[in-house]
Amino acid sequence: MLTTLRISGFAVVDAVEVQFGPGLNVLTGETGAGKSILVNALHLVLGGRMTADVLRDGADEAVVEALFELPADHPAWAKLGLATCSEEEATPRSRELLVRRVVARGSRGRAFVNGALCTVSMLESALRGVVDISGQHEHVSLLDPAVHLELLDAYSCSVVRQGQDDRTPDCPPGSDPLLGRYREAYGALAALVRERDALAADEGERARRADYLAFQLKELDQAGLRAGELEALEAERRVLSSAEKLREAARAAEGLVYGEEGSASERVGQAARAIADAAAVDPRLGAPLGLLRSAAVELDEAGRELGRYAEAVGGDPDRLAAVEDRVELLRALARKHGGTIEAALARRDAMRAELAGVANGGERLEALAREIEARGAEAVRLAGDLTRVRTEAARRFAEAVQRELDGLAMGRCQVEVALLPPDGGIELGGRRLGPSGGEGAEILIAPNPGEPARPLARIASGGELSRFLLAVKRVLARRDPVATYVFDEVDAGIGGAVAEAMGRVLADVSRGRQVLCVTHLPQVAAFADRHHRVEKAVSGGRTHTGVVLLASEEERRREVARMMAGLTVTPTALEHAAALIAAARLPPASTKQGRRSAPGRSAARVAERKAG
Repeated sequence: MLTTLRISGFAVVDAVEVQFGPGLNVLTGETGAGKSILVNALHLVLGGRMTADVLRDGADEAVVEALFELPADHPAWAKLGLATCSEEEATPRSRELLVRRVVARGSRGRAFVNGALCTVSMLESALRGVVDISGQHEHVSLLDPAVHLELLDAYSCSVVRQGQDDRTPDCPPGSDPLLGRYREAYGALAALVRERDALAADEGERARRADYLAFQLKELDQAGLRAGELEALEAERRVLSSAEKLREAARAAEGLVYGEEGSASERVGQAARAIADAAAVDPRLGAPLGLLRSAAVELDEAGRELGRYAEAVGGDPDRLAAVEDRVELLRALARKHGGTIEAALARRDAMRAELAGVANGGERLEALAREIEARGAEAVRLAGDLTRVRTEAARRFAEAVQRELDGLAMGRCQVEVALLPPDGGIELGGRRLGPSGGEGAEILIAPNPGEPARPLARIASGGELSRFLLAVKRVLARRDPVATYVFDEVDAGIGGAVAEAMGRVLADVSRGRQVLCVTHLPQVAAFADRHHRVEKAVSGGRTHTGVVLLASEEERRREVARMMAGLTVTPTALEHAAALIAAARLPPASTKQGRRSAPGRSAARVAERKAG
């Protein structure tokens, strides 16, 4: 949910911070006070366009910040590249997400999430479905037909199949067991169809592929590759190409160690003989004598080894040429098949398996046809079950929304849920199947009698759309994944008993979701869990907008009385405001007689007479 909205340098706002809470948050104030500015600022936080025209005169930059509290497993964290939980708390229930939009005069706008820079498109994608703003088409998830089928399935799972009433919240989106079985069957069917289509590609292409694989395998097999061979050959080539140099070095070392007059071996032997007699006199010289004699033996052996090496090492031009040819061949094959001999060997095994598959394509196609028939029959059966349930759910859903609209002065509006062929998918037995069944869904309405039903996105913005969305969201309140609803202009063109009904609907929806509502109706404001008044004042020749939380009962009564009576708040208006607030706290009347005598309606009628 949205917990804090902070605005500075924006339109007529110097600096404002608003704290929101769960339930119904109401914003009231005189016309033109700046209530919609808060909604527009929230629109920017969700990824809306931000230009320099929003800057307040004299301000260097406009800043809008919003603090959200989201579940730790909400998809927004992954979309923004943030961890799903902190290191300090392995499994937190919720986390705070701070979004900041900044536009400076003469520069492009910037967006930040938890202090890190991000793109506006990332922000818009991550927060889609977190907040619905009824006055901003791009931030109303219900205007996207892609979500209609998901919501219809959640409704049908809870209401139609479980035989529950329209408010029972037992089947959130994505948890339908029938849909789960269908998706499992469709996934297996789609994998088989993809394999069949790949095998059934142009036979000429398959033949060319087989020839190519056979040629590559022949080349690799003829080369007789062995792991580690290239490294060994490269070492041998270094020796062969440097044979003369190596022989000269060995001869020179042999002479210095063993063969020449005054060699190391000869001088060490002389040293040993020099102290041999002395060691007989002083035993302490025995140890150095032993070391000298051992060194003489080691030097003699080293000299002989150097001599043998010098005799053996030789430059065989034929062998050198053969080694160089082999090295070049191995390097070429390695470059061609992955960079190393080991990669080439792995590629050889993979090509053998692929060639076997291509060669056996005809047999596999026959087997696939049998598997597709069996899997397809199961998918079609489950799709049929889904269609029957969805047809009933669409009828009942439309009726439920219609009932809500009757109480919101839109009784003439006709609602229907159209089941349409799915986009894409698989054609099977004369029926198209998609990932979610044999149909898509779209909510359509006809606001005026005689007009054809049209998609929600084509309805003009304003109170009509807001009321329809309110009705839909009341029906779906416990199934819609959106956490925060924002209603602007929801009260356009209504009053009296309809206004009270709208207030009750908003309060009902707010029991499961946070609701923010900008309203001019006292009947709606009376239901607020948290009431803010937006004020506009002129100081120093400039207009300033502020927001005040009405924390006390007296403050709320005076604001509701102002909304009912106007600028002059009389004791009678305060009395009626208190009655309206008290009536809002009562449960709705359960009978027709009770509805006629409800205190809230009585207060509403008094307010209407007073206004008249």
